Amino acid sequence: MPDVAGPFAAWRVVQVHDQQVFQARLLPGLSLQDAAVRPWVEQWPGRVYSQPGPDGLEVTLARRIRPRPRERWWLHLLLLALTLLTATVAGATLVEGDPLRIRDANLGAIAIPVPTRLTPLSVAPGLWFSLPLLVILGAHELGHYALARRHGMDVSPPYFIPAPWMVSLIGTFGAFIRLRSPLLNRAVLLDVGAAGPIASFLLSIPAVLLGLAWSATVTDVPAWVGGARTAVLVDGQTQLMGESVAFILLRSLSPVADAPFVVLHPLAFAGWLGFFFTALNLFPVSQLDGGHVVFALSRRAHRVVGVLTVALLLALSFGWKGWLVWAVLVMAIGRGRLGHPPVFDPAFRLGPARRAAAWACIVIFFLTLVPVPFPV
Repeated sequence: MPDVAGPFAAWRVVQVHDQQVFQARLLPGLSLQDAAVRPWVEQWPGRVYSQPGPDGLEVTLARRIRPRPRERWWLHLLLLALTLLTATVAGATLVEGDPLRIRDANLGAIAIPVPTRLTPLSVAPGLWFSLPLLVILGAHELGHYALARRHGMDVSPPYFIPAPWMVSLIGTFGAFIRLRSPLLNRAVLLDVGAAGPIASFLLSIPAVLLGLAWSATVTDVPAWVGGARTAVLVDGQTQLMGESVAFILLRSLSPVADAPFVVLHPLAFAGWLGFFFTALNLFPVSQLDGGHVVFALSRRAHRVVGVLTVALLLALSFGWKGWLVWAVLVMAIGRGRLGHPPVFDPAFRLGPARRAAAWACIVIFFLTLVPVPFPV
């Protein structure tokens, strides 16, 4: 470590898991660009964070002191391939003509729909759904991954979760990454937490716009659909769908803007799901992405907003029971607590750009939230 006696009024060095962290306060009047400071900072083989303090510039430097573990890339690629397969099969059920020849297999009193024709030609139409969906989900997780690596953290590549079509309508339960390093400060927390939902939101927009252009319109709307204006075909059956503010705005710009009822193309459904999963992750509670964002903005607000969010989920569950399931999963993620784990340096403040990104995530949450995703 370089000599710290010169430009620093006070300092300390601590080890936090796999990181060595050097915190210091520069002598009054000095900045990172001063000749006495710049060579020292340039020798540091890690990240540099700084913020003005009442007694001088406060500097935090961090570097890895342990090598990252070897990743099991074969496992990540295998899960991705399996998820592409299961999502493609699921996508093939969203097109007209029954390409998979779905038939019921009777197990006692239970009838399970089973595809009886699984050939490359019959499954291929499902790629219109699976490829954009996995791109959106992958971009979400890779956004987290890229920013975590940028901050020198030990983080796993995305784990995709395949699911049989009979279990999951879309052939997957999503994806996730594992953070194996501590969060140094609220700036790091915000960067990692916000990158994913911003990426998935932006990629969902072209999927929705292009998919709506290829969607089918219905002029003679049956009375049983109620006030719904959007649906998707699943194994030849019409599944009604709710709409988020973002989806409504994009539909108003599409060729089907004036249609009373729209049956979504699989590509549009993938974009709809991109918005939906973005909103799921941006609920501002516990350790969801939205919880990270709110905690980065204000630790005190996170406690209050977390309680209000659970109350909102319980209220929304009267319109769709899936919100109750999500509330239970949120509690499981937080191990029964709504709070957020502390960061190493909670006093580090967010700059204007990061605060703008945090508020952008909050706006995205309200734009993508669908109160009743699947009306009965």
